[in-house]
Amino acid sequence: MEEPKPLPPRRIVGAQVHHSVTLADASRYAANLITALESASRRSLDDELPGIIRELKPLVRRVNVARAAAELRLQMHQSDPDFKAYVDGDLPWPDENPEGFVPRCRCYDRCLFHDLGQGTEDDCNCDIPCQLHADEEAA
Repeated sequence: MEEPKPLPPRRIVGAQVHHSVTLADASRYAANLITALESASRRSLDDELPGIIRELKPLVRRVNVARAAAELRLQMHQSDPDFKAYVDGDLPWPDENPEGFVPRCRCYDRCLFHDLGQGTEDDCNCDIPCQLHADEEAA
């Protein structure tokens, strides 16, 4: 039987990010877009810029509403008994499309306790295979 290849050094402490995080990014970028266009509009002779800004402002407000709603849902999920499994990437977030979900491989994650010296031994993930590889080993 062939020896398994050693894992590369662990580089990250990972988490499955909820979509509210990317909506927060979109919200910030959209606000920056409006600010930049308003600045350009003050200096430009282009008559089209004020119209573009008027069209964008309602859209930016809709993005902010979507972000706020997603953040509220994320807060509601924190009391869910499966919350750790969502964060670890073993289960999809309840308010996200589960189609095509693949558990997140955590085999290269650093250990908070041993690698970073934080937390307690209860936070150790050194010998815990990720759900993806645990399922493969069981098959």
